[in-house]
Amino acid sequence: MDWAVAAALGMVGGGLVEAVAVWGNLAAWQQARHEARRRGRRLPPLTRYLDPAADSLVAVTRLLLGATAAVVLHTQISGVLTAIAVGASAPALLAQLGASRPAVAAERETTP
Repeated sequence: MDWAVAAALGMVGGGLVEAVAVWGNLAAWQQARHEARRRGRRLPPLTRYLDPAADSLVAVTRLLLGATAAVVLHTQISGVLTAIAVGASAPALLAQLGASRPAVAAERETTP
């Protein structure tokens, strides 16, 4: 797959993950509002559940991580859904790649 297409689709995957995260926060806010209405309490503000500055930075980071992972793996990606999945799993995938050590280095660390 072309690297530019892979990057774009990786960003779509990262965006989907962010959309699910924002939806979870909105659903928690909705539940808290229903509970507050039921108990006759003050309604919680949306800003208790969403922080535009922090959430925007995380969203941009997820998009960039999705694009980066897809570009790194673009020669291995065979289809659209695969590229989106790589983008969606980018934070975990890149953390795993960063944590992997070559076998020789691992052997040196365990040899007394």
